[in-house]
Amino acid sequence: MNGKDTRTELIKVGMRIMARHGFNSAGLATILKEANVPKGSFYHFFSSKQEFGLTVLDHFATGVERVFTAFLLDETSPPMVRFRNCIDSLTKKFESNNCSIGCFAANMGQELADSNETFREKLVDIFCSWITHFENCLREAQESGEISNQLSPECLALFFLSGFEGALLLSKVMKSTSPLKNFTTVFFEMLVQQAHQD
Repeated sequence: MNGKDTRTELIKVGMRIMARHGFNSAGLATILKEANVPKGSFYHFFSSKQEFGLTVLDHFATGVERVFTAFLLDETSPPMVRFRNCIDSLTKKFESNNCSIGCFAANMGQELADSNETFREKLVDIFCSWITHFENCLREAQESGEISNQLSPECLALFFLSGFEGALLLSKVMKSTSPLKNFTTVFFEMLVQQAHQD
């Protein structure tokens, strides 16, 4: 592998192992062995395991950003249709790994938010970016009359992310997408019903 391929492979393997075992339990030796990369090459790309972990987190966030951009900015569909399609797509990805991994960012947050300020700040940036995506889509939906404007889009976006992440955790524990699908259905149906009542 050339340098770019080696770095990419390290990041992919690192995310796969950290997603299942956590950051602290993801041994560097295990990552290097699975990626088939010598230790010296690792330190050519990353100064420390922490820098590596932050890079892996960025890689995950970039992937999610692509999903949000593809769905939520698709102006060929009404805002709430875009939003629902986006969440259904994420649910299918979760279902495809047998509900075993959950949200990589949330997993990292549960493990590191209290012990590592650098990771915590990175996670705040990631979650705030997601909230902004949701907020913009919900604001569009309010402006078009799809949903009620009784609650601010900021409040709705934060509520959605909080509920979605909680439902994702419960789905991971129960090995079933039922909690996730239930939360999604209730969230969208309540917003539509409220709009009709207005």
